Amino acid sequence: MNKPQGRFPGLFACLVLAAAGTAQAGADVQGQFDTALRAIEQDRLRTARETLQELLAANPNLHRARLELARVYYLTEDFAGARREAQRVLDDPETPPTVRTTVLAFLAQIDADERRAAERHHWTPSLYAGLMYDSNVNIGPSRDVIDVGGLPFVVSPASREQEDFAWVLNPAISHVYNPGRRFQSGEHTGTFIWQSDASAYYRGYFDEDDFNFGVLTLRTGPAWIVPRHWRAWLGLQADQIWLGDERLALFTSLNPGVTWEVGAQTEITLEGAYTDRNYRDSADEGRDGEELLGRLTATRYFNDRRLAVQAGAGYARFDADEDRFGYDAPELFAGVIAEAWTDGMVFARIGYRNFDFDGVEPLFGVSRDDDELRYTVGFQHDMRDGPLAGWALQGNWIFTDNDSNVGIYEYDRHVVNLGLARSF
Repeated sequence: MNKPQGRFPGLFACLVLAAAGTAQAGADVQGQFDTALRAIEQDRLRTARETLQELLAANPNLHRARLELARVYYLTEDFAGARREAQRVLDDPETPPTVRTTVLAFLAQIDADERRAAERHHWTPSLYAGLMYDSNVNIGPSRDVIDVGGLPFVVSPASREQEDFAWVLNPAISHVYNPGRRFQSGEHTGTFIWQSDASAYYRGYFDEDDFNFGVLTLRTGPAWIVPRHWRAWLGLQADQIWLGDERLALFTSLNPGVTWEVGAQTEITLEGAYTDRNYRDSADEGRDGEELLGRLTATRYFNDRRLAVQAGAGYARFDADEDRFGYDAPELFAGVIAEAWTDGMVFARIGYRNFDFDGVEPLFGVSRDDDELRYTVGFQHDMRDGPLAGWALQGNWIFTDNDSNVGIYEYDRHVVNLGLARSF
């Protein structure tokens, strides 16, 4: 829910100049008015509102101040207040015709934005369908889900690598409920919403169907948004996971996070997760456990947000029922995303994680210690014309290089995805 950001920058300059003759202001009035304008420019909207209200209490016919107050109300989505103040200027018979025309346009914009803000429910279905190439299917879907590689495959990695193609389908739907609740955060006004998502992901291999992988995800939780300043969220999520067309596990998690906008071009995000992993089969019950994760990410935008550079660090702790599956895992990552052509963007990311496992590996007599490097490059092109108008062509290549002190866990893996995505 993004609030309007000064949609009438030239409008109010025109209004102020045209309406200046409706009131005579002394030096003290002008000084108070200038203070309010500086507060608006510095995005201190609460101070600006209070200053203008005080000024108008003593000078009710100072329309230039009333119009600025209407703008402050508009920027904080107090549409009733913006309409009230603008209408008072419009109702004054002394208001010049050129100003009346501009105020009428402003009132029309208020009505349109108020109707938008009054929408309580917003649904967004989406769909991704594509093909995937996997150079090392045997490793399994993800080490965060299950390590299929390694025991009982007590042979060299080269002899057990299996490549295959797969089809991928990922329908999803998101819902935003806006109860119309606002709150004050210092100088600014925020909005409370409730977000929910449901998605289904399925990967079906052409030959190695024992490694087919599916996830049904449900997520819901509140969010608090103060545009141009910060946003925070809390999500409750459940993931039902299938492997080889059999139910593998149920993961439930709590995911809090907050993003601060530090100036116009920088964002800092702090997020965490608590996940309970519950595996279905007794053969995997040693993998049951609880994971705590924390991550800090900094994003810097350049060239009118056509380029973004990101870097961050995180730390995970997984306490498994069987020690050899538990680990500590610090991580570092960096990435870039850029608008490369009209309706097209490219991205790249490199990530490092170290997995320091707790227990001793059977047969080897040592605790496992893995270093994982993952490289990702990809693109997206939004199609505007033709039979696929509205769809986006997406593709990426992911290379994972895992180095381990236990030889059977060493592997590399290439994954290539290409598909079409659309939001409806």
